[in-house]
Amino acid sequence: MKVESTVLRAAILTSSQPKNHTGGGMISLTQQVGAVRLDTHKSDTFEQNDLVLDNSGAVLSGSRDALIRRLVPTRDFCPDETYIFSLLVNIRTFISPHELMQKIVQYCMFAQNADSHNFAKEGRGRMFAHILRLCSEWATNIPYDFKTEYMRTRLNELLRLCAVDKTYQQKTTELQATLRSSLNKLDRYEKAVANLQKALSENTNLPEQSDSMTGLYLLCNDAKAVAQQLTHIEMERFSMVGVDEIVQSLASDPLSEIGRHSKNKEGTISSISFYIEWFNRLSAFAAIEVLKQTKKKNRVAVFEFMIDIAKECCEIGNFNSMMAIVAGLSLPAVSRLKKTWCRVEKSKLEILQHQLDPSGNFLSYRATIKAAQWRADSARGNQQKIVIPFFVLLLKDLFLIYHGNSRILPNGHLNFMAFNQLVDQLRDVIQWKSTICTFDKNPQVLQYLLITSVSGEKDSMLMSFECEPPESSSERDQHKKLKGSGAKSS
Repeated sequence: MKVESTVLRAAILTSSQPKNHTGGGMISLTQQVGAVRLDTHKSDTFEQNDLVLDNSGAVLSGSRDALIRRLVPTRDFCPDETYIFSLLVNIRTFISPHELMQKIVQYCMFAQNADSHNFAKEGRGRMFAHILRLCSEWATNIPYDFKTEYMRTRLNELLRLCAVDKTYQQKTTELQATLRSSLNKLDRYEKAVANLQKALSENTNLPEQSDSMTGLYLLCNDAKAVAQQLTHIEMERFSMVGVDEIVQSLASDPLSEIGRHSKNKEGTISSISFYIEWFNRLSAFAAIEVLKQTKKKNRVAVFEFMIDIAKECCEIGNFNSMMAIVAGLSLPAVSRLKKTWCRVEKSKLEILQHQLDPSGNFLSYRATIKAAQWRADSARGNQQKIVIPFFVLLLKDLFLIYHGNSRILPNGHLNFMAFNQLVDQLRDVIQWKSTICTFDKNPQVLQYLLITSVSGEKDSMLMSFECEPPESSSERDQHKKLKGSGAKSS
């Protein structure tokens, strides 16, 4: 094990607990996270520029400033992409992206002026190639850091340090265009979110029940087609969740509330919160589609239809929609409909129960998403590459990875091994959300899924009692109280 600048005693302690990570690398919620821990002890000669390396030269830990200095490109050195991404993602909980960018610009300017060889064409070329690698990794994988004019200006300053000919200038222009495209897409998305939320808030009508078949089944009774439209919605929302948002939520939110109340710097709802809201809305939607039908045979048909949609979502690799539908059909307002359930095809019930089974920390789900990852890795077309994870469970997995190891060691070093553990999972997230959904769009179905009114728990229960009257004394008491309240609820 190597130590830069001073002598530190370092030890790698390996837990005796087995590391059985199922489901595409996502760790068990009940499993102890952080089987590997770095324990360093401060020496009398400890300095702020210390780094601890393993025998291969990989960073194990270091002071904040030392880790940042290792990020800075020079004519003869540039860290690899894994180090760049891991530090950029994790260091934000210790220093803001603005402060980090300021340090990098200052360090790069100092490094360039420190050696006259840097001003020769060859020296400038090598320096620019290394700076471009850093900037590309940052702007491509964490573009939301550059929403402010300050960050974009500093980025341009950094790229201009060595861009002395047309080739370098063209590469700079291409990177800036890619970043503008990402930020423009985010701006359009945030405006669309605001408009959609306004439309939903203005729609105060409760869902209406009917003796005749009504709802989505009447509009489109092709489960595969509906699953494809849900995948369009999922991919749009999932792709807009930034890894920076995820890390900030992991750092600031308790496990039970992670991501649910996150806001961006402008004070509006963040992409991560909006995505979680979509899951809850889709769950309520699945329940309401069943409860709209006052005739039992129609409820059974819609119930089986929703299970078929969930199955098709699973086939596509859209596990977030699948779980949302399954959760919706398991809500009390639906699960109490015994006369309806007894008419549902048993094989369809088994599919529902299998996918919902939380035993073994969602073992069935994790095995299924692992198979989807294997398919995606060997797929040639985009439709086979789709992997949309059960997002809330993904966040919980990431939370336990984030908090499973000490990120600050006793000697003040930042634990870079813990940084890498988190980044190993976030690399998968970036790959999944970059997939393009190429299914044909059905505007009518999309609009119905997005803006159809749903109701809260109390109103759903009232609809449920209209479908099948209360049987037990507790249900009769509940029904009486709900009718007495008479108000819309959430």
